[in-house]
Amino acid sequence: MEGRSPSGKSIRCWLWHASVCLFLLAGAVTLQAQDGKAFVKEAEKLKAAGQLKEALEQYGLAIRVNPEYVKALQGRASLFLDMNRMGDRMADLEHVARLTPRDAANQTMAAQACLDAREPAKARTYAEAALAISPKNMPALQTKVRACLALKDIDCAVTGADAALAMKASTDTYYLHALSRMASGDYTTADADLDKVLEWNYLYEAAYVASAETQLQLYRGYRGVSMQIRALEKAIDRCTRGLELNPSGTELLIARSKAYALQKEYSKAIDDVSKCVALGREDTVVYYQRALYYHGFGQEQNAVNDLNKLLLQYPDHVGFLRLRAECREANLDLDGAAKDLGVAEKLMKDHPDRWTTADLKAIGTDKERVQMRVFEMNREGDPPMITVVEPLRHDDVVRVSSALAQVRVAGHVRDKSPIKAIQVQGLPADYDPDDLSPEFRATIPLAAQAKEILVMAEDVYGNKATTVLRVERTEGDPPALSVSNPATSADGKVTLTTGNDQIFVEGHASDPSGIRSVMVDGKFASFIPDTASTDFSIKLDVTGKDRFTVRAEDRYGNVAENTYAIARITPVAPPPPARETAEKTTSPMGTVWVVYIENADYRNMPALNNVGMDKMRGTFAKYQAQRTLVKKNMTKTQLERFFNIELRDMVRKAQVNTLLVWYEGHGRSQGGKAYWIPVDGKADDIYSFYNYGPLKGLMENYSESVKTTLVVSNAAGNDPSFYELTR
Repeated sequence: MEGRSPSGKSIRCWLWHASVCLFLLAGAVTLQAQDGKAFVKEAEKLKAAGQLKEALEQYGLAIRVNPEYVKALQGRASLFLDMNRMGDRMADLEHVARLTPRDAANQTMAAQACLDAREPAKARTYAEAALAISPKNMPALQTKVRACLALKDIDCAVTGADAALAMKASTDTYYLHALSRMASGDYTTADADLDKVLEWNYLYEAAYVASAETQLQLYRGYRGVSMQIRALEKAIDRCTRGLELNPSGTELLIARSKAYALQKEYSKAIDDVSKCVALGREDTVVYYQRALYYHGFGQEQNAVNDLNKLLLQYPDHVGFLRLRAECREANLDLDGAAKDLGVAEKLMKDHPDRWTTADLKAIGTDKERVQMRVFEMNREGDPPMITVVEPLRHDDVVRVSSALAQVRVAGHVRDKSPIKAIQVQGLPADYDPDDLSPEFRATIPLAAQAKEILVMAEDVYGNKATTVLRVERTEGDPPALSVSNPATSADGKVTLTTGNDQIFVEGHASDPSGIRSVMVDGKFASFIPDTASTDFSIKLDVTGKDRFTVRAEDRYGNVAENTYAIARITPVAPPPPARETAEKTTSPMGTVWVVYIENADYRNMPALNNVGMDKMRGTFAKYQAQRTLVKKNMTKTQLERFFNIELRDMVRKAQVNTLLVWYEGHGRSQGGKAYWIPVDGKADDIYSFYNYGPLKGLMENYSESVKTTLVVSNAAGNDPSFYELTR
């Protein structure tokens, strides 16, 4: 009812309920804290017993019960320290620092944990927070100095170290003062500080290392020889005394090795740094220092070996590349040195912000100097050897059709050195300048009264060779050319159904002088070369095309060329499905033939003993081959005849659907092309090799029945890239 005040009984009842609730809440909090303490107590017992994993679990339970339980967080952080989990320790002590913002000791512990976890910026922040609470907190001040040194804030480090030393002179404050003075370049003061540290505590190992490094810096600053000698002797003495206390001190070994190297005692320097490797230290510093010592000692290959290890891990390290280039040059591996300098120069140009103009100029100069040494070292006086294969040649006479006003000249040049120029009738020919034995081609105008063709080749050393070919004009009649499949109309039109984009073109070409090439839309068809009459065939993709061209050329360059228009029609009804007969194979690959070529008994190269068909059988097992053709020890002429004529005729007769070719024998890669080496091939003559690159396409054009072809070269290559090129 409005205006009515609560009775005394109601007030007493409300107070009683509130008291009960408060009692229950306090009991829950007390119970929670009690449970957390129990977990911590159990964790401490387990930790003392060495059961770290179980102790960690108990600390975790305590923190889960009470996420703000400082003692549990600190206990777990201590456990993380024992387990070398610095990141987790830092997270726990940072949590403690946030829970107790006015506790200088906790802020200091967080700073130290951050520094150990390699977070110097955080460490500095927590250390400054501790110093704001307690300005004379020595651990916080020392942690701040170390953090500033890690952050390369030299002024901060020097100021903090001065304050710490003024507050209390101890081995630690003198040591930090020395480190800050070393960072600022005041090595004289640092030397005096470190002498004081070792005078007070001769067991201070870090001071021995710092003292040796200080002496090395003083050596570089001294101009007098006697002062330099004393500095190096003191550095060696400091390290030797430190190693007497700790023979496994790798920092002491590295510092002493540097002093030995400056004394030109490279064998002692190498011995010291090799001890580091024996002690299990194999970081970048160790291998780089040893490479430097090997280089100074004249053991260039050992230096290269160490640098190879470093460059496997850091392939874009310009310093390592330049040092390896120096070592390779000293070891007369000039090609390797030039390659390293070229890679280093490219890396520097890709990051111009990291390098000065002088740096780029210096490495460019070094590369040019090494390349010039390579150039001069390889200098020879032999002229190139020119071979002309087109037009048709007999001795020094080429036969050219009387109907041609232009003639295509092609051939190859062999030389030990790179070719600088190839010209035909004074016009530059096309060739690959990076190939030591390049093929060349040129189309030149040839007047009716022209009597000769001049071919000239010059290598990079100015050695020239000239071949003069007398021109003999021949008949000018083009070959006879016809297409039998697909059917063509009188006006040269081919009708295809819509969607039929793969056709098999067959026909016939003839000429009394012999057919040299048959091409369909710029691709070589399968035919019998250099015969007066031959059938040809090719599988042609006519997707998006409205015509195709068939071209035949005789041995003298006379050309017949027919163009056929393509008309597409849509069938009224789809053709009925073909009935499968019992005679047809159930294999989805159809009739499968395997061709196995084994070249082992070489005439001009080492014989191969580890050849055999086992690997081929395992690889081709899933194809269910109906026939395997085995060919052994084939010459180049036999290879060409077999693939151009014999195999084609057999495939057509048997209506083979799948052809698998496996080659065993020597192989070679050059100029980006892969070759099989016939048994009569010569190791230094690329023109005696068999280029099998076009083989897959050639086999596809044997017959319309051929649907699948595969060529595998299980060859013994002469370089690592052969495997990638041929698989």
